[in-house]
Amino acid sequence: MDISFQEYKLNNGLSVILHEDHHVPIVAVNVWYHVGSKNEVTGKTGFAHLFEHMMFQGSANVGPDMHFKLIQSVGGQLNGSTFFDRTNYFETLPSHYLELGLWLESDRMGFLLPAMTTEKLNNQRDVVKNERRQRYDNQPYGLWFEHILALAYPREFPYHWPVIGYMEDIDRAGTEDINQFFREYYQPANASLVLCGDFDSERALKLVRRYFEDIPNLAAKPVFDKAFIPERLAEKRRVIRDHVQLARLHWAYHVPAYGHSDFYALDILTDILSDGRSSRLYHELIVRRELVQDAQAFLLGMEDTSLLFFISTPRPGTSLEIVEEALEAQIEALKKDGPSTFEMEKSINQLVSRKLRSLQTMAGRADQLNSFKTFFNDAGLINREIDHYERVTADDIRRAAQYYLIPENRVTVNYVPESGEK
Repeated sequence: MDISFQEYKLNNGLSVILHEDHHVPIVAVNVWYHVGSKNEVTGKTGFAHLFEHMMFQGSANVGPDMHFKLIQSVGGQLNGSTFFDRTNYFETLPSHYLELGLWLESDRMGFLLPAMTTEKLNNQRDVVKNERRQRYDNQPYGLWFEHILALAYPREFPYHWPVIGYMEDIDRAGTEDINQFFREYYQPANASLVLCGDFDSERALKLVRRYFEDIPNLAAKPVFDKAFIPERLAEKRRVIRDHVQLARLHWAYHVPAYGHSDFYALDILTDILSDGRSSRLYHELIVRRELVQDAQAFLLGMEDTSLLFFISTPRPGTSLEIVEEALEAQIEALKKDGPSTFEMEKSINQLVSRKLRSLQTMAGRADQLNSFKTFFNDAGLINREIDHYERVTADDIRRAAQYYLIPENRVTVNYVPESGEK
């Protein structure tokens, strides 16, 4: 599948990508800002996620919650999300309402601050705090990822804290803090707009220029230049005693950033280990030895560094030590012999199929075009990323396992019941 598109740069620095497809009468409007929790600083965490909420609270010409009401009133869907490296906002709506989507996105990009109030901030602060309580603080094992990040990265490195931030920092956020965050990062030159779907490109570009080109940049785009090199001296371990019925193991290995050649080999490696009933961990730890209730391996790709995770819940009566030994044995087998030809073909085919399925919707195409533009300044990778997977060999996977999957490159967070093992 070849995704054709046109690319433009407005005078204010906004990147614009247009992909026409007239099969269905819908259009996806997709805006990415190159800002996430890694752009925060110690003591001021959670701002990027809090600001995602504030972007739906109205702007100079749009009332609170009207963004949702206007899009949904014409049969559209919308949302936003925040991650370590980016924040995005997106709508899918009938194509003859394209101008509505552009107006709404441009109004909050260019005219959010005049509508910012302390009352709105306090309201959304409470929403975010409640979200943190429900999804993290009051969930079994809910803080495992936060503990992993704290062990994996030094306190001053911006992947040290969770995207949602710390409760005390969310409490401290003031209106001026939020206004400054907007001025620094929510600028046209730090954003990209993608349109995918049923529209005429010439007319769409005119509309984009009408609504976006006069939005000024309030500050120069900040540069993130902090590199992270794992120490690889010794494993870091933490045991959490909590109100849980079963123990659970969490491993995280330091691996290269998304886009590195080894990243694709490691992605296939996790697929071989834990994707489906024919995977190694499922067959060996769940079916044959009956050691665990679940076992998964997955890769969390980030812009400046990544983590490869193993998570497993032992069955009652099985110790975490036995599960760790079983996982180590599976890793060592890959280091020694690598994957089989069947495993390679199966995993690459599955990964390619997932990539192609994600391109079947206008929203999926828009999001991927914006992802490649934001992280690599190359939207054309949407047509070439599959090549990176298809070039991976069994030797690449064996070498990656040997280099990265060693205890000295790992952090461990194990949960145990309060009366359980140490």
